[in-house]
Amino acid sequence: MIDKKNIIDGIVVTDENNPDKKVIFNLHTWVEILKAIIVKYGNKSESEAEQLVLNHPAVYSPIDDYMSVALLNHEPEYDWAMLIAYGHEYWLKGIPAYEPEGFDEWLEQYRKEHNLKEFSFEYIHER
Repeated sequence: MIDKKNIIDGIVVTDENNPDKKVIFNLHTWVEILKAIIVKYGNKSESEAEQLVLNHPAVYSPIDDYMSVALLNHEPEYDWAMLIAYGHEYWLKGIPAYEPEGFDEWLEQYRKEHNLKEFSFEYIHER
């Protein structure tokens, strides 16, 4: 399980192959969004969602290189949340594979109401 004091926004990771490329990983925002999705769309309690998220390797594994952060951004937050809550191939268990109608509006509102960053991943190209 990850130490909660390490769940922060603004983690800057530089591409080791191209130092002009960086990503700002807003880990706190990402974790809070995953938990909220699991509660709203995964039918879990807040405490269940927190335990699931904080104990998942995608969350507690070290954030030590650009590629590891980029891979986290490869899947949408909804997919990560359902994967964390229900496991691989969650859609075969009757869980919708696609973001429900109104998801984007709900997500935007949730971010605003909870003072979260607009994006969990922000890519920067300095040249």
